[in-house]
Amino acid sequence: MLTILGFVMIATFLVLIMTKKMSPIAALVLIPALFCVLVGQGAHLGKYVLDGVGDLAPTAAMLMFAIIYFGIMIDVGLFDPIVRGILRFCRADPLRIVVGTAVLAAIVSLDGDGSTTFMITVSAMLPLYRRLGMSVVVLTGVAATANGVMNTLPWGGPTARAATALHLDAGDIFVPMIPALAVGLLCVLVLSYALGLRERRRLGTLTFEGADDGEPQSEPTDETETVLVGAGAGTAEAGTGRLSLRKSGGRADGRPTPAAGDGAPQPASGSGSDSGAESAVLDPDRATLRPKLYWFNAALTVALLVLLITQLLPIPVLFLLGAAIALTVNFRDMADQKARIAAHSENVLNVAGMVFAAAVFTGVLTGTGMVDEMARTVVNAIPDALGPHMAVVTGILSIPFTYLMSNDGFYFGIVPILSEAGAAHGVSSLEIARASLVGQPLHMSSPLVPAVYVLVGMAKVEFGEHTRFTIKWAVLTSLVVLGAGLLFGIV
Repeated sequence: MLTILGFVMIATFLVLIMTKKMSPIAALVLIPALFCVLVGQGAHLGKYVLDGVGDLAPTAAMLMFAIIYFGIMIDVGLFDPIVRGILRFCRADPLRIVVGTAVLAAIVSLDGDGSTTFMITVSAMLPLYRRLGMSVVVLTGVAATANGVMNTLPWGGPTARAATALHLDAGDIFVPMIPALAVGLLCVLVLSYALGLRERRRLGTLTFEGADDGEPQSEPTDETETVLVGAGAGTAEAGTGRLSLRKSGGRADGRPTPAAGDGAPQPASGSGSDSGAESAVLDPDRATLRPKLYWFNAALTVALLVLLITQLLPIPVLFLLGAAIALTVNFRDMADQKARIAAHSENVLNVAGMVFAAAVFTGVLTGTGMVDEMARTVVNAIPDALGPHMAVVTGILSIPFTYLMSNDGFYFGIVPILSEAGAAHGVSSLEIARASLVGQPLHMSSPLVPAVYVLVGMAKVEFGEHTRFTIKWAVLTSLVVLGAGLLFGIV
């Protein structure tokens, strides 16, 4: 009964948010509370919720201060040169912009923290998507999938959990998986190319006026747009910090080709009204810029990322200290400090609220025993004939399981059981551990992963919309990684 109610609870939650019948916060709180009563454990709801909140409180604190820290870095102009560089490379071409999103997300993912990756990627790329009228859900989908592949780094979390659960060395798990993960990353790049090509066909391309690289330009049209990218970006309007763009392609009347259904996603709602605000983030004349402190802020950020990787201090403490230092050094006046905190309070409140709401969901799912029963039922349903192929079974099961439950629940609760079952048929625990990493591209879009709320919150994309768009591509990427692992004899 617990197994059935557990799957029904998760299905109900996903259906309600994907059909936009309930907001994610309301669904994360009310659905598990209802099912807790249905299983006859309503009297323990308070304990389950507090246990869940206690488990996720450090994560909520980390995200709160990380948002403030990176928000300050955006305000003071730390990422402006990155955006200008990307814009030069992308040449306002939607195809290049989507590919650039995947590359940037993969590179930043080297720090091992999904929240950091999403904050940097969205901060750098969102103004381009908004200004050019591109579908923002493409940004969130590509970033989440690329980060999911890179989340398998030994310091990213899943590999360390698998190593701990099965008493293995993280290097023995990860290093042989590198070829398969490289194929997975290549799959993300191919996917981003295809999605970018679709966006280019829908929107046409925007070309620089006065570009100095000698490449032939498109035939001029009457439609010109301006993007604020800061001085020195190779603009036609020298010294203004503005880049004139001409649109080509799309429909004969000069307007973008309308998107058709899920096959070509529309720009996120509100993109038109938000474009001015997003462009203002890169306004070269904004009062929050601190050019004289650029190298200090860059050094502070690099030091913070190094400390994150080496884990000399807990991550929440690092971001708390980093935010306090950045705020104090860049904004000496108390009124300015309050203004910066207030400017980012909406993102902080949205993300922290999502995390604590997710704590209700995970607390009930774990406290009632639903997770354990669901895992036991699925594992017991595996036929004995599949025993010699337990690594493949583990890889396939990791896709839904890491989406439906936390990494801790999967790696410490299910993987050891799968390992024991495989050992009875001669399958090594190393193969099981490697196969268990396959589901990470989808895991990063799970409603139980706090970082995904940073991604959709900063991009202002509905979580259900992100889920509908991303899930199929993430599953495809996971299957590609599994196929590559089988091809190379890794799993």
